[in-house]
Amino acid sequence: MKISKISCLLFNFFVFCASLTSVLILIQLNTPPNTNSGPQNGRIISIAAGCTEIIYAIGAGDRLVGVDQYSINYALAGEMAFQGAPGKLNEYPREVPIKPNVGTTSALNLELITFLSPSIVFSWAWATSSNTALEKLGIKVIKINPQSIADVLNLTRTVGGLLGKTFEAEEVCSEIETRINNIMHKLENVTKAEKPLVYYELAALGKTVGPGTITNEMILTAGGINLAENATSRYITLTSEYIVAKNPDIIIVVSYGASIAEIKSRAGWGSIRAVQNNQVYQIESGWATTSPRLVLGIEQFSKWFHPDL
Repeated sequence: MKISKISCLLFNFFVFCASLTSVLILIQLNTPPNTNSGPQNGRIISIAAGCTEIIYAIGAGDRLVGVDQYSINYALAGEMAFQGAPGKLNEYPREVPIKPNVGTTSALNLELITFLSPSIVFSWAWATSSNTALEKLGIKVIKINPQSIADVLNLTRTVGGLLGKTFEAEEVCSEIETRINNIMHKLENVTKAEKPLVYYELAALGKTVGPGTITNEMILTAGGINLAENATSRYITLTSEYIVAKNPDIIIVVSYGASIAEIKSRAGWGSIRAVQNNQVYQIESGWATTSPRLVLGIEQFSKWFHPDL
């Protein structure tokens, strides 16, 4: 059996396992998704940016009556950041900035939310204070916590079921799966020795992603080796000296982080292979998060890691 077939089987297995998360979300809602009442026809607020993108991708953006500041921030990246995205995300950068802004999970405008009278609010599971406040107002809160590619796919299917967009959600997931499988097929004969060592930087020097993060999974899927893949926590801060000693082949920084010029000018970093070979890149932050646009990030990673393929 070819490596590509094994990889695809594992990928589909993880998708199946992650469906347990979707079941829990459906139970939380406590409203049948295929009735004519409830969220399928109701008003929606999303204070989870990844979920906002899913709602748009499946063609339900017109149902959103309010969004959080982070959903707006992703939209402000512009239309180029959404070009080629799965589903119907092309309207996202134009429409989301003019939606009512209900704040952030740490500073919600509860008065505005009450005025908007949503049927449900999609929120992060870890935003316990905000979720409790919303529930005290009698609002149904759908708590999400996707942490892998499979989780994002199953969340998309779940949201599609809740909003009467099952077919559209399946189309989005099918496109994502096909595009990822295409990449895995092209990388089937790439050996570990041929995979570049990648240092991925977040908002500050040394701040990076470890095992259990979706970005780590994306790097591996695209045929790279994450410099921090063996870290003891999901997010860690490495020293500059450690990064220089590891000598990564490629450096990627998120769009809200340091500039490429700044990274290249850091003391001692001129000896790093990535700097010497001009392989320091900046990735749009919305391409490396829990939304359908993660496939854009994987595709971009693979082009940087294996341009000959």
